[in-house]
Amino acid sequence: MMNSEIMKPLTPEEINQLPTILTILDMIAGEEEGFRQIEEKHKYFVSYAGSEDKFELLSETPDEPCVLRPFSYCFNSYFRGQYEYFDDCVPTIYRIKVENGQNKKKDGIDQFIHRLRSSEFELLLQTHPFVKSVFNEGINLKDIGDIKLKVNYLGLAQHYELETDMLDFTNDKWVAAFFATNRKVGDRYNPMDSGGYGVVYRYCPPPEYFLKLNDDSKPDEKFSIIGLQPFKRPGEQKGFALKMENGENLNQVSGIQKFFFRHDKLAVEIIHNRMNQGNNLFPVDEIEALAKKIKWSKKISINAFKLAFEKYPVPQMDEIQLQEACIGKGIKFVNYPIVRFSKDAEKNFIKHWKNGGEKEFFSKIVFRRTLSIG
Repeated sequence: MMNSEIMKPLTPEEINQLPTILTILDMIAGEEEGFRQIEEKHKYFVSYAGSEDKFELLSETPDEPCVLRPFSYCFNSYFRGQYEYFDDCVPTIYRIKVENGQNKKKDGIDQFIHRLRSSEFELLLQTHPFVKSVFNEGINLKDIGDIKLKVNYLGLAQHYELETDMLDFTNDKWVAAFFATNRKVGDRYNPMDSGGYGVVYRYCPPPEYFLKLNDDSKPDEKFSIIGLQPFKRPGEQKGFALKMENGENLNQVSGIQKFFFRHDKLAVEIIHNRMNQGNNLFPVDEIEALAKKIKWSKKISINAFKLAFEKYPVPQMDEIQLQEACIGKGIKFVNYPIVRFSKDAEKNFIKHWKNGGEKEFFSKIVFRRTLSIG
């Protein structure tokens, strides 16, 4: 384990001294087993058998919709895997862009344009029947009553590869290991060969995060649960997200640890095959193609602009100035949504919901008798 904020590239000799990813997984598994035994001894769960792929129903505040947090036996530990280490580890919205073959830093308008696209994505999701008829209307759970569920729109945008100010985390060690040992090439994730090194981050939210959960204020929105959502990808990836400010570097965030490992072909193949070549983490759904259209579109609806202007104001710029600045960077504003769900979306959802979808969704939810969210 190394915790230096800025480090020189490791030499081949230093890389050879690093453990493989399997050693890191063994360490995490040992910690999980210890916490599992503690929870079994104190009976924190109504039933914890078979809960590894479940989601805990949690209320972040008394007046807010509930979240469905991925279950884990590992207390207050969240992981992020990267097949390569970067001294400056930042969310996509703050990363360098390539323009005319040159690297350029994104300015405030560039960043706002990406927020426009996330807002367009949010407006799209609000029209989906799963969001309207289940998450917004709420569900009824035996012995608990009617519960409304939270849609994490920005977290979904992050998972469907729009540029946001969030970094993905998970509380599933195997998910983190997959992203730590596979590189995305086109639409596929290819396993790394031996040689070189990657990093697994562990984030332990500071105590003030939990203190905020015990009063009437909102919890710290810096770290958020994505979890089980109307669309499958975040649930399969056991998703969480760390929100970061411009100029903030993950390597310098309080509560972050770094575990470096050497790429080893056999270890990588074990993880790649266990995760079904990544297919388990990226289930096919109707959102992916629409998200891609939004990501690359130069058109943005006026309604998305209004939503983004309200949520992400740019200092010293009014609506007209901001619209003109976006137009100056090639954006065209239109009076209609730039993408829509198909006319059959509602009919298909109702059919799926009645033919096993509802039962499958409810089967994933468990309830923990404890005040802790971590």
